[in-house]
Amino acid sequence: MVQPTSSMLRPPMLIMAVLPLIVFGCAAGNRARTTSVSTAWQRGDTTAPEAPPTYREKPLTREPVREQQAASAEDTLATVNGRSISRTLLIDVLVRSHGASLLEQLIGLQAAWEAAADRDLTITDDDVRREFDRSLKRMAPAGPGAPGAAAPFDREAAERLLETVLAQRNMSRDEFDIVVRRNTYLRKIVSSEQALTEEQVRREYERTHGPRVQIRHIQTPTLAEIERVKERLRAGEDFGELAARYSANPATAQANGLLDPFSAGDEEIPSVLREAAFALKPGDLSAILRVGEWYHLIKVEKVFPADETPLEQTRDEVERSVRERMTEPAMYELFEKLFRSATIDIRDPVLRAAFERKHPDRVP
Repeated sequence: MVQPTSSMLRPPMLIMAVLPLIVFGCAAGNRARTTSVSTAWQRGDTTAPEAPPTYREKPLTREPVREQQAASAEDTLATVNGRSISRTLLIDVLVRSHGASLLEQLIGLQAAWEAAADRDLTITDDDVRREFDRSLKRMAPAGPGAPGAAAPFDREAAERLLETVLAQRNMSRDEFDIVVRRNTYLRKIVSSEQALTEEQVRREYERTHGPRVQIRHIQTPTLAEIERVKERLRAGEDFGELAARYSANPATAQANGLLDPFSAGDEEIPSVLREAAFALKPGDLSAILRVGEWYHLIKVEKVFPADETPLEQTRDEVERSVRERMTEPAMYELFEKLFRSATIDIRDPVLRAAFERKHPDRVP
C-alpha cells in the first residue's frame, strides 16, 4: 500500500491508499508498496508461517503451454486441447509476478512474531479479530453526527470497500490476512512499550475537544478533472453526488465526500485543507486546492464549537485517542526496523531475482 503522505489524509478520511497501516506493507527504502490487514483469526495458531516453498526456475518461451507437453501426470494441473499446463509453469509465473510482494508480507510476519516472542508477548484470536475490526472501522464512511458521537458501523459497506481496494491492488484476501496478523504482533509490541506524557494528553484534548469543522471533499489526480467538477458545481449540481461519482478517493466517495470533523491543529490533516476549511462558513465552496499530487475541492458542512467538558472528566477517552494515534506510526517504524535488520536468504533463483529488483540493497 502506498504509505500515507502529506498529500493524503488518514483513514477513514482521504485514503487513496486505504489499507490501514493499511496502512504499510512495504520495507524501508521502498514505500510505494501494497499493504493489507487481515482476517487471520481463521488460523487457530499463533506460530510463525512456514518458510515459502522453493520452486525450480524454468525459462518461459513464446509457447509456454507447448513447452509443458511432456509434464508428468502428477505435475499436470490442467489440459487445453490435450496439451498439459503444469504446476511448475504456473508456479514459476506466479513467483515471478507476485512472489516478491508476498515474500515481503511473510518476512514481516516472521520478524514481528520473533520480536514479540523475544518480549514474551503472544497474541490471541481475539487480538487478531480486534485488529481486523479496527481496520474495517477505519475504512467505513464518515458519519454525519457531531464530534464525539459514535457513528454506527456499517460492516457490510466496509467489507465491500475492502474487497474493492484489494482488487485495485491485485492483492488476495490471504495476503490481507497475513498482514493483519503481522500488525497484531506489532501493535502488541508497541503498546507494551508505550508511555504518555501530560503534554501529549493536553494536545490531544485540544485536538478532540476544541473547535472543529466538518467538510465534504472531492479529490482528483489532475487539474483538468477538478476544473470540470467545479464547473458542474457552479451549474448547481449537488456536491455530494459529484463526490460519489468523480472523487478518486474510494472511501470518501462512498460517503458522498463527507469527512470526520477535525480541528485547526490536527497535524494529520494537510495544512492547506485545514486553513481553507476554517476560513470558510457552512455552505461555502473552496477554491481548487493542491496537496501533493492531488487536487481538491472542499465544502464546509458544519462548524462545531469547543466542547467545554473538563479534561479530567474525559481523560480516559483522550488517553485512548492519543495512544491510538501514536501507535500506528510506531508500528510502521518498528516494521521498517525489523525488515532492515532481518537476515534474508532466498534460495529460489526466480524469487530471488524478483525480490532483488524491489530491494537491491537487501540481497547480497
